[in-house]
Amino acid sequence: IRAQDFAFCAVKMAAAFFSVILTSTLAAKTRPNFLFLLADDWGWGDVGAYGANGPYTTSGTNTRTPTLDALARNGTLFTDFHTGQAFCAPSRTAFMTGKFPADLAVNTNWNVGPQGAAPNHVVGLPYQLPTPTGGEPSPYPGGLPNVAHELLLNGYTTAHFGKWHLGGCSPRGNHTPSPSEYGFNRTGTYGSPVEAGCVNRTEKDQFASKSQVWPAGGDQWWSADVDDYTRDQGIATMKQAVEDGSPFYINLWFHMSHDTIDPRPEQYNETYPFHSTCLFPATASCAAASGGSGCEPCNWQIFWGSQTYSDMYRFAPVIDAVDNLGIRDNTYIIFSTDNGAQGERWTSNKGGSGPNGDLSGAFSNAVGVQGPFRGCKASLYDGGHRVPFIVTGPGVPKNRVDHSLISAVDYLPTVLSLAKISLPNTLLRGHDISDIWHGNRNNVIQRESPLFWRGGGGPPPCWNRSPELAARAGELKVLFNIDGSRFEVYNMSVSQLKNAGNGAFFEANTVGNSTAIDKLVEEVRIGIIHEYNVYFIQQALAWHHSTPCPFGAGPGTCKSHPVPGCEVYKFPGL
Repeated sequence: IRAQDFAFCAVKMAAAFFSVILTSTLAAKTRPNFLFLLADDWGWGDVGAYGANGPYTTSGTNTRTPTLDALARNGTLFTDFHTGQAFCAPSRTAFMTGKFPADLAVNTNWNVGPQGAAPNHVVGLPYQLPTPTGGEPSPYPGGLPNVAHELLLNGYTTAHFGKWHLGGCSPRGNHTPSPSEYGFNRTGTYGSPVEAGCVNRTEKDQFASKSQVWPAGGDQWWSADVDDYTRDQGIATMKQAVEDGSPFYINLWFHMSHDTIDPRPEQYNETYPFHSTCLFPATASCAAASGGSGCEPCNWQIFWGSQTYSDMYRFAPVIDAVDNLGIRDNTYIIFSTDNGAQGERWTSNKGGSGPNGDLSGAFSNAVGVQGPFRGCKASLYDGGHRVPFIVTGPGVPKNRVDHSLISAVDYLPTVLSLAKISLPNTLLRGHDISDIWHGNRNNVIQRESPLFWRGGGGPPPCWNRSPELAARAGELKVLFNIDGSRFEVYNMSVSQLKNAGNGAFFEANTVGNSTAIDKLVEEVRIGIIHEYNVYFIQQALAWHHSTPCPFGAGPGTCKSHPVPGCEVYKFPGL
């Protein structure tokens, strides 16, 4: 070969090589990054920006969350965001798939024990979230798309650290999917098949093990330390993605403030403003916490202190890392939580044997704040699934409050739209709301289609115990038992939120079968609710009967499992 030809070829190869590098670098800069911070069991009022001392709303908490408050000032705080269910696994299903959890028979949480994901698999229901490639028994044997897998296919670095809760050990003889099979380059999880030992650890599938999060492999401080692992792995993955010139999608799904809360002393010491505050009279040993010495920390002190600690030492370093890497202008940071907070009366004190006695166990469980809303975790009243949702990122207006009715099922189509990835709408229950994120539409209360929830019940007292089905369209929310034994209608308008008044303008307890619902619906149509057409109640029933039934019967034969009511309760909120 002639020297000049060789030189020419070398120049072309070099140009092609640098063109690939430049294209990759430009793609990484033009395609946005996504960082999803998901807390566990934080109520709507547990973020300071949503609280009584914040500029945005009416009722809240004594938790101090300076990091999340700053995030809200640098982006948009949404007041009417709803998760797909009122507890862990179903809620996470909606974020991942854009489907209502009941569409996929994810009606309950998963058991990661050796016998499988009871109780689902024993009645013929799926034992984990359907994988994107299919093959396992599920309503989608050909595969179900999810947000991580779609981004992975389009060149994103994808990672998931922290709580998983989307699948346990499969029944014997069946394949147990690992977290990485859902589309993640790298995972480090608990509440997962890896933790249970039914999936081998690999480079992609790690477990946040005792040796990583517990000092000297001991049993102390698990709740206090596990989120440090989640934080550190998230920061390391962001750094590596930036070095590789790759856009990233990272789930950081934190443990706090799910029970059991095992606080370190520094999480509730005198450096926090509520050290001398005890608003929980059931803790007699803390009744004198008015500045005197020798008082045991009370439940709310520990709970709020742990949340504040998470804000300052888990969330803040992650957000600081985004700034230090110089990628803030091209990174969407999303904060939310999987459901409302647990009520204090969920269970009794579980005790504990750690160095601080019962403070090392569940201390009558969490005592979060739902803002002005009725219900809590596991309830289909708003306190169970209406939660904080804050977004910052390119094009997102700063210091904005928006009252649009949005949901976790909108998360997947919105993220994929922002990443310029299309997915057939027929696979989704949610909608692309990137225009709402960006402020091109504001305070959109009328959705393209209603929101549905199935579950019902909840912990005592009885006003937490919602009927078994709920639906929301515009300002109207209905809850009812399928057999017609309970029917409740609420006005969820912004004016009601601002007034923090009783949002119920029609509430009834009926006895009988579905004809009672038909009668009530007709009464509503002829004028009790003047401007609303509540045909979507029938839509809710049709949706319920089209899904895999909660207790194993086939679609179309779902039986009612009514949740009994108590007195008609005038809850001092919505």
